[in-house]
Amino acid sequence: MLDKIDLYLDDMNKFISMMVNNKQKKMYFAINVDCYNIALKNVEYRDILKNKYAVVYIDGMGLIKGQKFLKMKVAKERIATTDLFPALFSYLEENEIFDKKFFLFGGKENTALTVRENFKIKFPNVKIAGVMDGYNVDLNNSKMLIEEINKLNIDFLFVGLGCPLQEKWVIDNYEALNVNNIITCGGLFDYYSGNVKRAPKWMQDNSLEWFYRLIQEPKRLFKRYVFGNSRFLFKVFKLKLLGRNL
Repeated sequence: MLDKIDLYLDDMNKFISMMVNNKQKKMYFAINVDCYNIALKNVEYRDILKNKYAVVYIDGMGLIKGQKFLKMKVAKERIATTDLFPALFSYLEENEIFDKKFFLFGGKENTALTVRENFKIKFPNVKIAGVMDGYNVDLNNSKMLIEEINKLNIDFLFVGLGCPLQEKWVIDNYEALNVNNIITCGGLFDYYSGNVKRAPKWMQDNSLEWFYRLIQEPKRLFKRYVFGNSRFLFKVFKLKLLGRNL
């Protein structure tokens, strides 16, 4: 399946530069093991990832290890959206690019707002022009929200509604949105609002971030990580025997 998707396989620095200098409207979707498992069953989501305006990047060491094991083209590094978000702000600050505007859409009430307040302190010159939580919007009729986003002349729209709902919302509203960079980001806002604690660096580096998340929310994440990761491992070994790719 991955060989049917136009995957971005370079490093994060080049990825950020590409986004900042992008002149054509694009959608950016992260894919990890959980997303891969969803895409195997969900044809609509799989087709969204194949869209010609979509840039899909690897946010999961499990996929990178699977690529290596199956001798596929391998991503130079994992681009975690949780790392990409502050790195993008840092890039704009360091290069004194202060004409870019952000909009954060998703999360529980006040979550995106808290992220804006936190980032205003850390990155005072980069503007988060608007925020909207994911519970006060009719996702099937987002006309008012889109009008607000377009009125603000946004450069980067981060959409955190969970996979694959967020990708479906983006594709459904892609034509109406006047934003060059539309990035889906799952539960990103929870990390930078303080709702959820991120795994220590050594766990991130050793592909154990999923385990840290599982410990934090075992009830909600048990199926995703225990059954999902096992299903993925079985799939990789099966593909190896068949001589096929992910």
